[in-house]
Amino acid sequence: MTHPLTTLFSGNRSQRQWAATVAVHALATWFLVGLIWTIHVVHYPLFAEVGPDNYTAFQRAHVARIGPLLALPWITEGITTLGLLLLARSRRERLLVGIACAAAAGVLLISGFASAPAHGELADGFDQQVHGRLMDWNLLRALLWTAKGAIGAALLWDVAVTSRLAPQPEAQRSATG
Repeated sequence: MTHPLTTLFSGNRSQRQWAATVAVHALATWFLVGLIWTIHVVHYPLFAEVGPDNYTAFQRAHVARIGPLLALPWITEGITTLGLLLLARSRRERLLVGIACAAAAGVLLISGFASAPAHGELADGFDQQVHGRLMDWNLLRALLWTAKGAIGAALLWDVAVTSRLAPQPEAQRSATG
């Protein structure tokens, strides 16, 4: 029995495989786009408002709660990004997926080398300079994720337009009227 991912990402791409991968990718990415902008506009600015007595507990709670919320959509986005990379056939698809991969790499680098270390420094207490650095890097991360979301939307649009324009087999045409 073959593994479902092997079948999904096999070398012989069907329109259904591509459409499913694009749809799941776009959903996961747009969830993350909404989450990162909520964090950037609402949650991170509140770090400066918590006050020194409650700040370390607040920071710890943020890190503990945000990780599980990010985990499944981020893993899903990563797997589907790889799937898109393997399934892309046209020059346009390869270009868009390549740009999305570059944006994903940027998000990962910022997360690993700027955001996570800043949260580590803030775990000992609020520091305006570290918080400012976190906000600056997070803005870039949010913009990169938004670019990934726009690419996901463009690919999803292409799938919708392509599926409407694709010729239907005779049996489907007579059944749909």
